[in-house]
Amino acid sequence: MEMHGAMPSGTFIGHVLPGIAFMIWGAWWLLEIARHGGPRPPGTPAERTLFPPVVKILLVPAAVLLEMPNPGWEPMDAVMGWHHATGYIGFGLSGVVDVLARRRMISARATYIALAAAAFNASILFYGHGNSAGVETVAHNLLMLTFISVGVFALLETAVPSWRFEWFRIGSMLALGGWLTLTAWILFQSGWDLGDHAREGWVYVSYSWLIMGVATLVAGVSLGVGRGTTTERAATG
Repeated sequence: MEMHGAMPSGTFIGHVLPGIAFMIWGAWWLLEIARHGGPRPPGTPAERTLFPPVVKILLVPAAVLLEMPNPGWEPMDAVMGWHHATGYIGFGLSGVVDVLARRRMISARATYIALAAAAFNASILFYGHGNSAGVETVAHNLLMLTFISVGVFALLETAVPSWRFEWFRIGSMLALGGWLTLTAWILFQSGWDLGDHAREGWVYVSYSWLIMGVATLVAGVSLGVGRGTTTERAATG
């Protein structure tokens, strides 16, 4: 696809694959919370099973190798590759913390802190990510804010467990994966002029549509889970 104006840094694959991975991760959480009839009890790890942490740990080496620059890369693309790889390592380390918590070697609360730390680490990287073209900067800044929201809600789960912030963390993760995937299309497949201010405005509109869609999905599942729980209690009562 021919691009106009400033050229984006990085690659389409380097954006769309992690986007899909984050969406799958969020969808896994959503399916688990629906299957278990609501948020987890206080004092339990962020991951309900060992499967997600193991997947995180095993995928990190492959993801890092995919982002390692080769001699033919432009200097900015090489730096952006290191940005992505560093972010992957942070989430891989959170998987190690998940495993240690399940073995009761550390507190379950540490899993939320590790997840938040990985998300905040990625947000810092995306603050300085890209070639500073208008559309690219807007897209990456919104990614930064979405990473921050994942981290904030993970921390709030430990601080105020009774408020059920797990739903918000799930929604933030789904939005993160969706926006990273959409960013891949905007930067590499849309053909947009990345320096066009009108296109910058459409980036904000696209993000708003995504957030409303994710919020509708999560709210719908939450209402369904709540209704099912109420019906079950009435039947057993």
